[in-house]
Amino acid sequence: MADKYLLYIQESAARSGIHYLNGEIPVWSDDPLPEHINLGAVLEKVEQMLPSAYFRYVHAIKIGTYPEMIDRELNALYKDNVLYISNFQSDEEDMYDDIIHEMAHAVEDHNTELIYGDEKLMVEFLGKRKRLYNLLKSKGYDVKLEEFLRVTYDYDFDMFLFQELGYPLLRSLTMGLFPGPYSVTSLNEYFATGFERYYMREGNKISKMCPELMKKIDYLDELANEY
Repeated sequence: MADKYLLYIQESAARSGIHYLNGEIPVWSDDPLPEHINLGAVLEKVEQMLPSAYFRYVHAIKIGTYPEMIDRELNALYKDNVLYISNFQSDEEDMYDDIIHEMAHAVEDHNTELIYGDEKLMVEFLGKRKRLYNLLKSKGYDVKLEEFLRVTYDYDFDMFLFQELGYPLLRSLTMGLFPGPYSVTSLNEYFATGFERYYMREGNKISKMCPELMKKIDYLDELANEY
């Protein structure tokens, strides 16, 4: 009887436009998703890919077009225990990729000391930033080392990477060095991109080039599965 009642509640919620991740986190669209996106299927996939202990860090997921995301040209955003996900999605994989990436920031927000306390991840990240700096110098770019030694997000540096260098060149330069082009942007994005790749079953590809990053994520995963 209890199972039938739970199923009834879930079906009623789905009809009203509200879904639930892990049976408890409300998910709704303020703006419509494309017709080819099955939100229920996306959430089911996320549940399969992530340890359920991570979901306790998120209070809600909102889908739509939000001013802060437009201003910062973002597809997704984590803020105050809420995930904001763009309703403009090319396919379902693109969408659960965004959710997992922002879930990484939620995990990071609640495990800051564990991830960054010993500074080993920062040392690894800065070593890669210096190598990228040297690569760009050798190609004739007028770059300043101090800009590559800032670990927090910097808008001007971000614009340099994605507008002046351009995505194709950045991808080429960072292949085999960073988990992905966007992970160059900041230490936070280095962690979040590694987390995303790990749970998208691409961890083996980056374990050798980012050993400290993989150690942190492995340990978080171990703790989550013991929770």
